[in-house]
Amino acid sequence: MAIISLTTDWQHRDYYLGALKGRLLSICPGVQIVDLSHNVDNYNISQASFIIKNAFIHFPKGSIHIIGVKSEETPQHPHVAVKYKDHYFIGADNGIFSLVTKGEPEEIVRIENIEKEDNFLTFPELNIFAKAASHIIKHKRLSKLGSIQKELFRLIPIRALIQKGTITGQVIYIDSYGNATTNISKELFESVRQEREFEILVQSNHYRITKINLNYHETSEADFLALFNSSGLLEIAINKGNLAELLQLEINSDIRIKFHDH
Repeated sequence: MAIISLTTDWQHRDYYLGALKGRLLSICPGVQIVDLSHNVDNYNISQASFIIKNAFIHFPKGSIHIIGVKSEETPQHPHVAVKYKDHYFIGADNGIFSLVTKGEPEEIVRIENIEKEDNFLTFPELNIFAKAASHIIKHKRLSKLGSIQKELFRLIPIRALIQKGTITGQVIYIDSYGNATTNISKELFESVRQEREFEILVQSNHYRITKINLNYHETSEADFLALFNSSGLLEIAINKGNLAELLQLEINSDIRIKFHDH
């Protein structure tokens, strides 16, 4: 059974999701459609890429992932189909694929050979992506969709900065609980730490965390905590509270870690 996941910035009050699912069910008989997320902020490809990157690897190989975020085709950002780690991705080459993938994909093809319907020119998910998914399901290859593209349009993710015994990172994702994921990986943290004591400073020096939890419940309710989440990244949270709301954290807010020599 073919599997197609959908990630969009649509609101459920709109007809777009229903229309796309209807088209997929019509042209891909027996397909299983999975809603990955439809709560992405409008045009936020960074947020969408974080969701997709951390979810697609748990799907069976051969799954198809349609990305309906900032999906309009432009001369600089064509519609493409990408094969990466035996998964297929369909969307606009606006930088999102470079944030999802690590290293070069196995294949990148511009979607040029799909017949477009004039009524749906502003709805590429319905007009192009669904048909591209149907093609992949039937033929298991991308080559007949269009011409080979050598590389993806690249966005450079913000890296954590290491300076004089301090790591300065940024919040890159805020989940529905208000927990803030940073761009500080466990590997980076441990390589700089070298078994030293540390303080994690959130927003200002008034909020300090001095240990890393394995689970949320290790900290009392309403207290601040830090842990490395399932993405392998440092997450700052409040046990049974909303950290982002309380501290007015936003994407790109700074998180600093100071290390202290014994």
